[in-house]
Amino acid sequence: MIRLPLLALLLLTASPALALKCLAPDPARDFRAAEADSATWSGVYGWLEVLSHPEGAGTGQARLTGRSLTTEGFSQPFDRDIALQVSCLGPWCGQVESGPVAALLRHGRAGLVLQVEPCRANLWPDPEPAQIQSLSACMAGACD
Repeated sequence: MIRLPLLALLLLTASPALALKCLAPDPARDFRAAEADSATWSGVYGWLEVLSHPEGAGTGQARLTGRSLTTEGFSQPFDRDIALQVSCLGPWCGQVESGPVAALLRHGRAGLVLQVEPCRANLWPDPEPAQIQSLSACMAGACD
């Protein structure tokens, strides 16, 4: 009789281990990681219009209109179609919705790619001014 309550207790205490734990969004950390990568990356800030988003891992399409990052900040006009590369960690898959974003885009063989990960590295929906300033500072060589 005591086995059933004990089993229930074990199941309840094990469930937090199944949760995905992500680091807090940090544009400076993501910028440094992109800078250390062998691929070429571009920073953008503007309006993302999701055209297609896969269920689970896969590729989708979007259009991003706004400004790209230069040493003077987000100063270069930007209006391009981009690929969405959605990845999953177990049952948790990256999600993105249409709206204002700041993002780091990887230059791929077929064009620019927004990597949509479960923990949202390189992607800041509805970015705060401090996140925009952090990316601009990193591009100017003053990454905190």
